[in-house]
Amino acid sequence: MDEQIIEFFKEYGYFGMGATAFLAGTVVPVASEVLLVFFLGAGLNAIWLTLSATIGNSLAGVTCFLSGYLAKRESVQAFFRISDKKMKRADRLIGKYGLWTAFFSFLPAIGEVLLISLGFMRANKTKVFIYMTLGKLFRYSLITISTIGLAGFFGF
Repeated sequence: MDEQIIEFFKEYGYFGMGATAFLAGTVVPVASEVLLVFFLGAGLNAIWLTLSATIGNSLAGVTCFLSGYLAKRESVQAFFRISDKKMKRADRLIGKYGLWTAFFSFLPAIGEVLLISLGFMRANKTKVFIYMTLGKLFRYSLITISTIGLAGFFGF
């Protein structure tokens, strides 16, 4: 039975990793890091897992950014239940560090708010998406490498 479960994850685990990372990249409280570590332990390919998680989480980030870009501030804040305090904090960080704050969108509690706020500010989409994706890749790579080591990450 255990072997069947592991085989199932090996076959569909990358999609599951991406879907879970997508949910984690929204305001849904899901711990994609735990699933990543589990899948690594089940023997799935570290690079493909890291890329799946990065893609899923980045697509969620695009969703957050576009929510801010296309909708009214009050509507988005009410829908996602974002306090004025969090929005003001995000606005201050963006004012101080600019578009580079998108890199730190992987941070819990504030990451999604940063992207929504960048959307409200009509920030450059291309730069936001690049910085955001690099940050999320950094995060998942760091988790993977800290779990299996640098040699395991590159398959040595």
